[in-house]
Amino acid sequence: MARRASVVAALLLGLVVAGPAAAQRGPVDEPEAWLDDPRRKTLTGDWGGARSAWAAQGVTLRSHYIAEFAANPSGGLAQGATYSHQVDVGADLDLGKLVGLAGGGLHATFTERAGYSLSQSFIGNIISVQEIFGSGQNVRLAELAWTQSLAGGRFESRVGWIHASDDFSTSPLYCYFQNNGLCGQVATVINSGFTIFPTGSWGGRVKVRPVEDVYLQSGVYEVNPTLSLPPNGFKLGTSGATGVVLPVELGWQPTVGPAKLPGRYRVGGYYDTSEAPYLGAPIGGPAATALGRWGLWLQGDQMLYRPSPESPRSLWAFAVFGTAGPATALLQTYWQVGLVKKGTFEGRDHDSIGLAVNSSWISSALIAAQNQANALVPFSTPVQSSETTIELNYRFQPTPYLSLMPNVQYVIQPNGLASIGNALVLGLQVKATF
Repeated sequence: MARRASVVAALLLGLVVAGPAAAQRGPVDEPEAWLDDPRRKTLTGDWGGARSAWAAQGVTLRSHYIAEFAANPSGGLAQGATYSHQVDVGADLDLGKLVGLAGGGLHATFTERAGYSLSQSFIGNIISVQEIFGSGQNVRLAELAWTQSLAGGRFESRVGWIHASDDFSTSPLYCYFQNNGLCGQVATVINSGFTIFPTGSWGGRVKVRPVEDVYLQSGVYEVNPTLSLPPNGFKLGTSGATGVVLPVELGWQPTVGPAKLPGRYRVGGYYDTSEAPYLGAPIGGPAATALGRWGLWLQGDQMLYRPSPESPRSLWAFAVFGTAGPATALLQTYWQVGLVKKGTFEGRDHDSIGLAVNSSWISSALIAAQNQANALVPFSTPVQSSETTIELNYRFQPTPYLSLMPNVQYVIQPNGLASIGNALVLGLQVKATF
């Protein structure tokens, strides 16, 4: 399966990077300009002008490679090292340019994932230290969506094969980190039927802006646990669906102070109509279920400093608090705080430094069931509490199309258990844009 996935991914990637063979090479594509030409935004260049010509006509092609290495020299269940990667290829069609439908777009993305998870194989923690791992480790259709903007952006919609976590409870700051509790906000995904890239599901979202700095959005997304399974990369049917998840979010995007520093603040929640395991059921006894899952979140991002309005250098802070119904949510409460410095040292305007802490607390219903099991049979069941991860990283951006991000993570109480040693994790993320 892994070999077949790699072959398909290579063929998909070839469709994107084959452009240079069919186009006349221009000055930007000459070998001596390959690394240091500031006009080169992608590894394969402009394909002799073909790529920008297609974009001008309404067809934008894209492709990326992301790799994440991780090792735990201490702590966890055992010591080890793993590698995981994602290759994605896709296209964005501007329907205004192509067929005269102003504000309309079609978007398609295919992905291939492979590799192993350090968290799953060696640490035993809940929140993965490699956000790129998961969703079947296969080739899949990740996105097939129609977007529409009306009234100068006051109304936006998105419908098709999409992901709830792309639209709700998210921020552009979160993926300055490798930990999946930060990049991906995976606590919401663990607790509910939220889909997360690259596993899509059928759904739709509408967003309205009554005033420029305020928006309200809501959506509906299919909940189908079978979609992330390895054989189902191209499953588009609804067999296996358990319900729908209905998120809503209110956002405020002000500018603060004399320097007009931008901020982004969000409050939201969801209701999942699915039937889910009841976590308070007696351990070792008959399984029980509960109907419906719910959760709430409060999030804020705020720029704290920038030298001038035109400068790419800035300092951002962010904070997140979330809670969910303990009867069905493994992670009943979670929080995180962090700082991202964009532009680090003299001449390094596009590098970044990130420091963040995220902590997740286990369902009180599950803990009560674990304590009850120990009351009946002493020391029979480990009692969980909370899991916390700290990440510090530096993202080095030598060119617009390549970044290297060494990072250090420290996982405290993996799986919420004091019996598992705190894990030191050394990581490296590599991103390339083709």
